[in-house]
Amino acid sequence: MRGALEGVRVLDIGNFISGPFAAMLLADMGAEVVKVENPKGGDPFRAWDLGGDKPSFWAYNRGKKSVTLNLQTPEGRQIFHQLCRKADVVVENYRPGVTKKLGIDYESLRPLNKKLVYCSITGMGSTGPYAHRPVYDTVGQGMSGMLSLLMDRENPKPIGPAYADCLGGVFGAIAVLGALCARAQTGRGQYVATSMVGATLAFLTSTVTEYLATGKIPGPTTRPRGSQTYAAAGSDGLPLAIHLSSPPKFWEGLCKAVSHPELIDDPRFKTRADRLRNYDDLQRTLGAIMKEQPRSYWLERLDAEDVPHTPVYNMAEVFQDPQIKHMGMEIEIARQKRPPIRTVRFPVEYAETKIPHPAPPPELGEHNLEFFKPLGLDEKALADLKHKGVV
Repeated sequence: MRGALEGVRVLDIGNFISGPFAAMLLADMGAEVVKVENPKGGDPFRAWDLGGDKPSFWAYNRGKKSVTLNLQTPEGRQIFHQLCRKADVVVENYRPGVTKKLGIDYESLRPLNKKLVYCSITGMGSTGPYAHRPVYDTVGQGMSGMLSLLMDRENPKPIGPAYADCLGGVFGAIAVLGALCARAQTGRGQYVATSMVGATLAFLTSTVTEYLATGKIPGPTTRPRGSQTYAAAGSDGLPLAIHLSSPPKFWEGLCKAVSHPELIDDPRFKTRADRLRNYDDLQRTLGAIMKEQPRSYWLERLDAEDVPHTPVYNMAEVFQDPQIKHMGMEIEIARQKRPPIRTVRFPVEYAETKIPHPAPPPELGEHNLEFFKPLGLDEKALADLKHKGVV
């Protein structure tokens, strides 16, 4: 088999990140994903910063095929409806109400295909006092509480990657997989929905559960303190992190690794409770010790004592690490008449239904003839529709 989802056809009518990412994950698992794009430029990420062939587009659209349809035209909607008759899944991340206005919402498509699974990914849900608001990743992070766990409240500056966008996509893909499993039992498709705010909040399940149990509001250092996580830089300025968790052996191993066994019985740090109370003192103590030797020295020492640790890599360092190389996380996708794309692979292994090597992200409208010809549209008909701005 080409993958676990071989034989599943997905129509991706999303733009930017959450919808396209969900559809790409399905493509990674072997689904045939057809990206339906506006003929006037396609997904906005294609032209991000006025480019036209950008990593921002590659990152969320590998392994797909592309057709162009102006869904604001009656002809475009009619063709899309025809495509839906033989599709298994539709994925969209429009603002609430847009698909209904266009006549491509689930209620409009359901009569055409009772087996259709329709996945909507919104910013904050399709109803409620904020449903009408425009939502990008930062809004999703802020509303869910994620930013409060990343940002210094005294010096607020947004940091980090597109968590809310990507988590919305991940939960969207999970929703589709669940609906496909249900369809295998019932023979019926269904509408499934998630949101960037909801997905990000659900991702914070431990943080949320602890807050609701204790009433204590967490901040950026709450979890590192509780998990006994410390960070420091070696004498060469290169950072590393240590995660002790709860087993006493890791604390004792750390003290041996830094050649300060006396810290084991130091009354400030002797028990886990002591270390939690005196977290800042221990952080400063370890920081001073780590400055005595380069990072490579400490990594070797920590490894010898079986202490959970990691170098704090930048992206240039990540893919030079022998373990990352062994895992084969970097892949190269060849393209015709364009440079190859280097990216990160789908991180799941299937013993039987092997993950296929992804095809490159499609050129805009590259597969129009492949999908429109079976609908009775030959090259002349497509040329006429292109002249009208439909394809």
